[in-house]
Amino acid sequence: MDRIDQISEMLAKDPTDDFLHYALALEYEKQGDNDKAIELITDLLTKSPDYLGGYYRLGQLFEEKGEFKKAITIYQKGILLAEEKKDNKAKGELNEALWLIEEEEQ
Repeated sequence: MDRIDQISEMLAKDPTDDFLHYALALEYEKQGDNDKAIELITDLLTKSPDYLGGYYRLGQLFEEKGEFKKAITIYQKGILLAEEKKDNKAKGELNEALWLIEEEEQ
C-alpha cells in the first residue's frame, strides 16, 4: 500500500482531520501531480480557512505553475491569518515568499 492509499484510508476513518488532508496533498505533489495537490489544499482552506500551513504550500504550488497573481493572493490571505494568530514565524515566511515574487516581477 502506498502513502496515498494509507492516508486515504485514515481519512475514511476521520474525514475531519485537516492534517491528513494536507498530508494527502503533499503526497500527490511528491508524485508530480501538482494540480491534484492544488485542488486538495484549496478544498482544505475552503473548509478550514484557519489551517495556516496550507497558505504557504498553496502559494508555492501556484508559483511553480507561473500563476503569480494567485500566489500573491494566497500569501496575502495567509499573512492576515498569521497576524490574527500572532504567528510571527509563519508571517515571516509568507512575507518573504511575497517579497520574492514582487522582486521577480520588477
